[in-house]
Amino acid sequence: MKAVTWHGKRDVRVDTVPDPRIEQPTDIVVGITSSGICGSDLHLYEVLGPFLEEGDILGHEPMGVVEEVGPEVTAVRPGDRATGW
Repeated sequence: MKAVTWHGKRDVRVDTVPDPRIEQPTDIVVGITSSGICGSDLHLYEVLGPFLEEGDILGHEPMGVVEEVGPEVTAVRPGDRATGW
């Protein structure tokens, strides 16, 4: 999949990264259809660099569709819309 990744101070790129997968029984995989960028992202772009590792995926405020759920997930199921978490 494509993702915006951090590579250093003032260096973000769109890279191909591995697709997400269920790792824990409470995990949910959401296919993101849109994601917002706001002023708090600027801290990741420059100021908070010491807390990031090269290749970390950026972005928040996502919206999408649940694609897969772990065996302990009961509140949502594949096909449900996912917003505002």
